[in-house]
Amino acid sequence: MKRSFPSAFDGKREGDVEAEITTPGFEPGLRLYISVKKSGDTVGGQDIGGVFARLEKGAKQDKNRTRPYMGVVAVATPPKGLMYSYEAFRKVRLTDEDRPYAHNCEVWYPGFLYPFISGREPEEVYRAALSKVGDYLPFNSLRFRCECGLLLSSELRELGLVDPRTGKIDPERFQAFVSRKRAFGVRQNSTRTGRERLR
Repeated sequence: MKRSFPSAFDGKREGDVEAEITTPGFEPGLRLYISVKKSGDTVGGQDIGGVFARLEKGAKQDKNRTRPYMGVVAVATPPKGLMYSYEAFRKVRLTDEDRPYAHNCEVWYPGFLYPFISGREPEEVYRAALSKVGDYLPFNSLRFRCECGLLLSSELRELGLVDPRTGKIDPERFQAFVSRKRAFGVRQNSTRTGRERLR
């Protein structure tokens, strides 16, 4: 973020990141108080108001703030695996009465978040992450790692995500699967889930 923003640093309390951005047509710019979430499920409808309230409280109590603020809940993965456009993936969350939970807070989903921060599309960011994730999977610490490995391998093959030539996960098929872009002949529905097999 420091390449794109004048300053970015660790957040306090609820916020994971704080960053200052320049804003065309608004000379003071903004300070963003950002809470990063793995998925939209991490913050359900009943929780989002509390997250916004804590972000705003932190912003209002920040004695080092020299510009107007905005709270952001940044969601790393697309809700239900569906990717939407840049314009559609920045939202003001509303209560059941159609009122904003907070006028100074927004939710940024991947289709907006990654292009805005890095200038790269979500799929490109995910591909880069997938190229590294195998180095950090904690299977060696699992008591039943062999059994888990066999179950995972079987499920991935049944889903059509394994390249038959290499015997390894095909990154493009996997990317299409997790973002609901059902290309590459990936099977639509599994007759049995991994949990059912474990039973």
